Amino acid sequence: MGPSGCPRIEPRLNDEQLDQDSVQKRTVRVLQQGVVPGGLAMGTSYSVAALLGSELTGSDTLGALAAVGLSIGQSLAGIPVAALMARRGRRIGIGTAYAVGSIGATCALLAAVTETYALLVIGMTLCGCGQAGNLAARYAGSDLATDDNRARSISLVVWANTVGSVLGPTVGLGLRSLSSSSEGGSGFALSYVVSITLFVVAAAGILRRLKPDPLLLVADQNQTPIRGPKFSDLGLILSQPAARVALLGMMLSQGVMVGVMTVTPLHMRDGNQDPLIIGLMISLHIIGMYAFSPWIGRIADRISKELLIGIGAVITALGSEIASHTDAPDATGHFVGLFMIGIGWCSSLVAGSALMTEAFPPEVRVATQSTADVLMTATGAAAGISSGLAVEQRSYHDLAHWAALVSVFLAVVAAVAVVQNSRIRETGSQPS
Repeated sequence: MGPSGCPRIEPRLNDEQLDQDSVQKRTVRVLQQGVVPGGLAMGTSYSVAALLGSELTGSDTLGALAAVGLSIGQSLAGIPVAALMARRGRRIGIGTAYAVGSIGATCALLAAVTETYALLVIGMTLCGCGQAGNLAARYAGSDLATDDNRARSISLVVWANTVGSVLGPTVGLGLRSLSSSSEGGSGFALSYVVSITLFVVAAAGILRRLKPDPLLLVADQNQTPIRGPKFSDLGLILSQPAARVALLGMMLSQGVMVGVMTVTPLHMRDGNQDPLIIGLMISLHIIGMYAFSPWIGRIADRISKELLIGIGAVITALGSEIASHTDAPDATGHFVGLFMIGIGWCSSLVAGSALMTEAFPPEVRVATQSTADVLMTATGAAAGISSGLAVEQRSYHDLAHWAALVSVFLAVVAAVAVVQNSRIRETGSQPS
């Protein structure tokens, strides 16, 4: 029995195999190879969800709600996936999450074929479990990392989303364009066939190759059981100043990103822009979200992580404001604004994830990480749902402007934290 109370599922390793640096590098590579098809599966399904929902119901609000099902699923799956990881390790937890994602894509496929809106909402919610697996993968990349390379290790796993997530919207909407002769929801079916296949590939890769399990290895090394999440974990996070800033940074940047991103394709469609152009916009946005993460991770390991969260918030605010001044038929403002929102989101996510991890000892990290992710994705889900209503009641321009104001608030909070930390360091360095 391992210290986590479950049967030992890892083979006993000799001293050479236990070299933590080599195991860490292999772990990051395996996670990257799972995240690539996982990200592609989610990008493909998400990119067409709002358009399919709108096609089935005739309502932009209901279309946005279907897409937000991904965020809802993330929130609902976060705690169960974390509890499974605490008992059985990262390999079983992440692999199972991808497998559930494939079931969700199957439901969405049936929704397209039968033109049943409820099945689409259920399917996208289950696809959100796959996204919960992708989120957990970034933390798995930090399990064996040191304080000197924790943010970079997280960022390398985040970076692996680039290939899949950038191509996903282009593939999803490109397949929709190729099926333009198909009427109704059936024109979206091929996109979900591709998504199912990719989720299965991601699950199989993680379940087969993520050995030794990094989380169980840490538990063995520290002789400390890994506990699952509890309701009291939010209080534990709020009791740590650094964790509070990390949580707020991840929550607000997620809310801004999801809120603006959910309705931008619908806004561009109202301007009669081609689905392929919309897909390219989403791909550029996702390039901003993931492609620069290794460099952002290096910066996060060298400067104040609170400062990087603030810088990300400023970039997000500028991107949101650019989008707010862009009319529906114009593509350039959407491309630039959503690209900047992506970069700002990545800065806050990488810095916030590293800050959240290093704030707690290994035995409670799974619990605090999952609690933070649930709150982050719940904020995104709420923003996505309210974004459709905000656009119907007011306008896309007002929504994007409100998102900019939220980002400015986050920048102020981060700046205050930087100043407070600087004063603490100065006080601590003064001779008594």
